[in-house]
Amino acid sequence: MSINLEGRKTFSEKLHKFFKGLITVRKKRIIPVLLLEIVFLFAAVFLPKELGKDGQVLFRFFLLDQVLLLGLVFRIRISEKWRGYLSFLMFVTAPVFCFWEIEYVNEGTVLGKELVIFLLTYLIMITVFLFLHVFINKACVSIAVGVVLFTFYGLLYSFVMEFRGNGLRASDLYAVQTAANVAEGYVLRFTPERVTVMLAALTFVLVSFYVSYRHKRRERLLSGTLTLVCAIVLSSLFSSGEFVEKYSIKPYLWELAQSKEDHGAFLDFAAGLPYLRVEKPEGYSAKNADALLAEGSKGGVLSSGGLTVERKEAVTKPHVIVVMNESFADFRQMGDLETDKPVLENWDSMEENVIKGFVSIPIFGGWTPNSEFEFLTGFSNAFFPSGSIPYQNYVKKGTPSMNDTMKELDYTSVFMHPQSSSGWNRKAVYEMLGFDETYYIEDFDGYDSLRGMISDKGNYDKIIQVFEEKKEKDEHLFLFNVTMQNHGGYSQSNWEDPVQITSPKGSYPQAAEYLNLIRESDRAWKELVDYFSQEQEPVVLCMFGDHYPKVEESFYEELMESSGVSGAEEAALKYQVPFMIYTNYDIEEKEYENISLNYLSSLVCETAGLPLSEYQKYLENLYEEFPVVNVYGVKDKSGNWHTWDEAMQNRELQEYEKVQYRMLFDN
Repeated sequence: MSINLEGRKTFSEKLHKFFKGLITVRKKRIIPVLLLEIVFLFAAVFLPKELGKDGQVLFRFFLLDQVLLLGLVFRIRISEKWRGYLSFLMFVTAPVFCFWEIEYVNEGTVLGKELVIFLLTYLIMITVFLFLHVFINKACVSIAVGVVLFTFYGLLYSFVMEFRGNGLRASDLYAVQTAANVAEGYVLRFTPERVTVMLAALTFVLVSFYVSYRHKRRERLLSGTLTLVCAIVLSSLFSSGEFVEKYSIKPYLWELAQSKEDHGAFLDFAAGLPYLRVEKPEGYSAKNADALLAEGSKGGVLSSGGLTVERKEAVTKPHVIVVMNESFADFRQMGDLETDKPVLENWDSMEENVIKGFVSIPIFGGWTPNSEFEFLTGFSNAFFPSGSIPYQNYVKKGTPSMNDTMKELDYTSVFMHPQSSSGWNRKAVYEMLGFDETYYIEDFDGYDSLRGMISDKGNYDKIIQVFEEKKEKDEHLFLFNVTMQNHGGYSQSNWEDPVQITSPKGSYPQAAEYLNLIRESDRAWKELVDYFSQEQEPVVLCMFGDHYPKVEESFYEELMESSGVSGAEEAALKYQVPFMIYTNYDIEEKEYENISLNYLSSLVCETAGLPLSEYQKYLENLYEEFPVVNVYGVKDKSGNWHTWDEAMQNRELQEYEKVQYRMLFDN
């Protein structure tokens, strides 16, 4: 039998020639690609173990990316015309992909969004890609950079949602340093959803490199023109009050979860950027606001349940120490909680010379400085745009605060916080508010710590030290302290005789860890009260929580189901934390069912027998009509709860907004 070797050779040569014409090897990419392949293989070995059954699906995703990555060593020869078409297709679909992955990793959906929300999100994202392309001029690289940026945003949003209970807001741009300061307390978990979007993003980027295309100069100019046009269109849309109102584009002020669901995790952030600046109230004038303040501060007949306090012995300029305790809350206020041992045993038993109750705060799970601001200034966060952080946006030199009253009375004012001074712009804020001294983490060397943070006990030891130093110098002390012990990141510790949750039923390790921390806070507070109860000089102690902790959402759901309330009153439960004012001299004991935080500093001054400012007198009278003024719920004098929109139909609250604007922004 004869074999046609010449024919076989001819076919082989033809096949070789065909592939040689279609595919070429990029030798410079071989080593980098092989190194990345090794990294991928190493990660793939551990993926199934980390993610359980989901890891099997993601493992196949890994293999796909490995094949695509390996394929980058080769270049498939496609005509420039078709390469341009495919590159364009990848470019215009990139925003849709980014929208999908941001929603997917944050438990949202693209399909459920209104058409105008989808189009507006797409317009913002394509503007970003066009802007990148103007400078990079290579579609695949522009796509890669854009996809990486939006993927990072989606992951960051999901981590913030997990740690804080609500996602990113526009004002978080100012809080990068603060986030870095507290990040060590949290564990980053890479869930199947997070790994999925990372792998999906990598797949999209790798595919875009297969159709790499360098645009010509005129196409680059077109990108620049389109970027400008898109920017103008976006500016026009966001500046149109009619458009924003008609399609509800503005992030909701009261229900953050619903705002994220309706707008999407990206647009809810982006749409908040234009609203960081506070607009003048309708019908506002400085003259009118001054008249409202003067009229509203006039003395009237105040009820016994108001902010007045009867002092049974005469005192003059007592020392005033205020503690805002990090994440200090009482779950019993929210619903039926049972534990195998008491958590707030000392707090519950304190009655003599005590005023206590619940204070409505403006935040949940984070954004501590908003509570600081509301207490010190008496201004309500309710009148600010959604996501605002006054310490970052609004406080300036001369901003009115409780410290003004204390300085006029010749108090020495001290701010104390066992954490970095860079957090929430505090260093600048307390200088602008005129505090004489500040103490931060570097001043707490050697003090007791818990979970790597200064404990409440160590914190209070520092308070006592500063108090004794001022007393020795015959100075009257006003001290405002923000603690750190109970900060989020509730991984289990090794407690002796730990508190166990018996109701609601279920496993809630974060909530249990938190309750053990609160028990330590309760013990430390008793020690501080006991110390000052023996002090000869008059002292006023005040302590309140800044917000509820971020623990298991299912735990909160169980508590809320047992609350027996609904509507605005139910929504308000997540914003009510305990407060206590203790004096070492005789006063009328009182208990407040609920008071909003903007009133609390006035109540402290009343308890101390200090003269009130005109604005504090205004608040005293406003309290008679609205004991709680909070963006998450307003309570009137009859005990009825209203949503913020309902409440703002009242003339008194409209006037309050004008008075606050005058004092804060037009002073």
